[in-house]
Amino acid sequence: MFSTTVLPDRQTAEMCLRFAALERKLGEIDRARAIYAHASQFCDPRVNPHFWTEWNSFEIETGSEDTFREMLRIKRSVQAQFNTEASYLAAETMAARQGAKKGQEEAEGQDAMAVAEKQAGVKGPAFVAATAQPVLDEKESETTVEQSLANNVDEIHIDDDDL
Repeated sequence: MFSTTVLPDRQTAEMCLRFAALERKLGEIDRARAIYAHASQFCDPRVNPHFWTEWNSFEIETGSEDTFREMLRIKRSVQAQFNTEASYLAAETMAARQGAKKGQEEAEGQDAMAVAEKQAGVKGPAFVAATAQPVLDEKESETTVEQSLANNVDEIHIDDDDL
């Protein structure tokens, strides 16, 4: 029985370049172009510029304007695919790191606050409690409003008749 092994992407790209060069020497330009197109899915333009330079020179020497445009279209498509995959992985990694960092900061923040309270000697709640306002009936509330208006010297008093 034959055992199957998988060729890593980098070696696959190199093998395809060699195979395309062989097809080119044999005069099989269309087959070489198809091999380049197949191999492009394994070659990120930022990581493997040698492949794209090789294909570019191949199209300049043997191709037409249409085949050159097709090569550029495939290059943009592959670059977008690698950008999307890389962005997705980077975003996922960053989210995981931020989640871990946030949890760590919350744990440290609670401990730091507890330490600060101990240093300050705070025994009870560390906030000022609101004073309770007595519930006033309508007559008492009118007199309270009138008293507060009388205390404000800058206020312009407008009667209901002026409206």
